[in-house]
Amino acid sequence: MKIKTGDALDEQVFADGIAAISVIQGTVRIDFIAYSPTKSDASGQPLPEFRQRIIMSAEAFLATAEKFQEAAQRLKDKRPPAEAPAERPAAKLETDIEPRRFRPPFP
Repeated sequence: MKIKTGDALDEQVFADGIAAISVIQGTVRIDFIAYSPTKSDASGQPLPEFRQRIIMSAEAFLATAEKFQEAAQRLKDKRPPAEAPAERPAAKLETDIEPRRFRPPFP
């Protein structure tokens, strides 16, 4: 989608998420994906498709990561408190497990 802002055209890309973040020779590459409206896997789930790659310096990536953390914190602060999780049965402790007899692998 292109939106005219003054004399420049800015392109906006929708993404469902990030498929990969890689660092190659000090340069960070972020691959964005969107789920396909037409392609799905064997269970009917939409398949992710590559949308766009952003390439930036390590310094720019670190500054961007800080901005993401700030935005994530604001979202958490505005989110209503989650309901208390349902009680789950206690996990067995190591001492609750019956010991197995050791049998050597030879007669």
